[in-house]
Amino acid sequence: MSVSVECRPMGPVSANCYIVTDDATGKVLVVDPGDFIGDYFCRLSAQAGEPDYILLTHGHFDHILGLSRLKKSYGGKVVIHEQDEDCLRDPFKSLAGVFGARQEPMKADITVRDGDVLPFGESEIRVIHTPGHTKGSVCYRIGNCLFSGDTLFCGSAGRTDFPGGSSAELSASLHCLKMLEGDLTVYPGHEEFTTLERERKTNPFMK
Repeated sequence: MSVSVECRPMGPVSANCYIVTDDATGKVLVVDPGDFIGDYFCRLSAQAGEPDYILLTHGHFDHILGLSRLKKSYGGKVVIHEQDEDCLRDPFKSLAGVFGARQEPMKADITVRDGDVLPFGESEIRVIHTPGHTKGSVCYRIGNCLFSGDTLFCGSAGRTDFPGGSSAELSASLHCLKMLEGDLTVYPGHEEFTTLERERKTNPFMK
């Protein structure tokens, strides 16, 4: 059950957008389309057809601005935690209205909770609810990959000063991630990749 991961920073603050391929079946999903860049997504229809899912780690505008055009162009079920679903419809809850970004209203196809599991080719997607950055922030574990959104970064962690943020909840979420078994590759919402073991040892927010 292995997957391949491609990354391209997108949108106004370079949020990481990921295309994830299940190696055994060629099934594809997208994580956090912060913008729509046609040449990056065009291989979805050419090689894999419609993506199974468009996974959203949370509802902030910089991770969802490409969602509408991606959905219209290539399909895929939109997945978000139930507590951030309203961000897809309300530009002020997503912060798009605060920062002057244009957001098209969308609906989720699937709302998830902690512990939910979604099938993906011969792999599976495990949902880990990690509030703190937003109430509905989640991490998605697919095999040995952890898509951590704005919860965990290389050497840092998500900010908590936006509406719905909580330093206490973020601390508890980071502890939950710290206790996961094994050394996972961490694909965060911004900047470079890391590993869970590295963050356990060096990240001051996980100590």
